[in-house]
Amino acid sequence: MLFTALRVSFLTLTMFICIEKSVGQKIVPVREEPRHVPVLTNKYSRVISAEIADGDTSLFHIHETPSAFIFLTDVNYDNQVLNTPWQKLNSKKGYAWYASYQTGGVTHRVGVSSNLRLHAYDIELLSKYAITENPAWERLPYDTAFVSDRCVAYKIELTNENPTIQFSGRGPIIAIMVSGEEVTITQPETRVKIGLEEEDYGYIRPVYPCTIKINGGDKANLVLFEIR
Repeated sequence: MLFTALRVSFLTLTMFICIEKSVGQKIVPVREEPRHVPVLTNKYSRVISAEIADGDTSLFHIHETPSAFIFLTDVNYDNQVLNTPWQKLNSKKGYAWYASYQTGGVTHRVGVSSNLRLHAYDIELLSKYAITENPAWERLPYDTAFVSDRCVAYKIELTNENPTIQFSGRGPIIAIMVSGEEVTITQPETRVKIGLEEEDYGYIRPVYPCTIKINGGDKANLVLFEIR
């Protein structure tokens, strides 16, 4: 068993060395790419804030852990998957999606033009919350960006007319503030109180009751990623 593990590690290292020589730069896991900064890590998730601006380009980096993503900016950018040509793409503020990487990871790099800025969050799903499937599980009664077996993304809009949402008994949640006025997240039983402004994130602990409330103003938009 030890010999097999060492052999696999050697083959993996050899593969990375060959790839690095072919592209002329170091290839790293996404969490080690300098412009992708881990801002929260726990048993269930690793939240990575990715920010590329002013003509900068990331290193080639690898996504291979099931992940939820969200863009926080409207911007045109360049994307290059390893061994393919550059592509012109665009991000839309608040767009969220899920990638399982069940058939293999993706290695790519991203660049933006001068005077532009791309900001996104990559939420790596490290562990399931429910050890076994729960047939009685139901999603929260909000609009969804996606529903998967690992994570659900809810789109939340708070206004003067509907300034508050409340829930309890849920899985771990990563809250991302997309736009609008500041909101406050409170979980009194855990003594947690979080203020979120635009492009901030917050962690909502599982099971405990939670209240999210807009702190005045006309509107606030968030996306909540519930880990299943």
